[in-house]
Amino acid sequence: MSAGCDKKADNQIADVVDIIHDIRDTGDASVGAMIERLGVASFTPILLFVSLVIVTPLSGVPGLSSVCGVLIAMVSAQLLLGRDRLWLPAFILRRRVSTRKLDAALSRLERPLTWVQHVTTRRLAVLTARPFSYLLYTICFLCGAAMPFLELVPMTSSLLAIVVALLSISLISRDGVFALLGLTALMTIAAMVASVGRLLS
Repeated sequence: MSAGCDKKADNQIADVVDIIHDIRDTGDASVGAMIERLGVASFTPILLFVSLVIVTPLSGVPGLSSVCGVLIAMVSAQLLLGRDRLWLPAFILRRRVSTRKLDAALSRLERPLTWVQHVTTRRLAVLTARPFSYLLYTICFLCGAAMPFLELVPMTSSLLAIVVALLSISLISRDGVFALLGLTALMTIAAMVASVGRLLS
């Protein structure tokens, strides 16, 4: 399994939209097939696609949030290591999703992604370049790594996935505004968790 690393600063969100169309048309619901198609764009669009899947009703499929979290963590880790070829274990690549559920979920992503494509532009691009990009990838890694442990806690995986999606959008489009939105969302989630913890203690 291979993918090109993010060497271009072009906004590739349109590529993700096109790939979603292709996946829906082919009806191949294996994780390996979807990653293979996304791999032609680069690692970060994979982060965006997977995080958005968790936000859809597919997050209710038992175990899927955990698999997606592991996938997010592994892709982020390999970006941090500077790899130019993506490696994923066979148990993730073999995982399949109901074709009907996948089609329904992906249909919900096209309009929001098309809107994002139109509103993103190069703003505060320094926040998406090194060394700041390493911070964003580290946050994505931590969010993904936490998902398997939080799957039984309602909404937590979806909230963390929103953070990953916002940061991925910023890295793809070099739009620092979305990086700030992602960091703000992360701090809001942390504050909520801390408040709940104090109430339960």
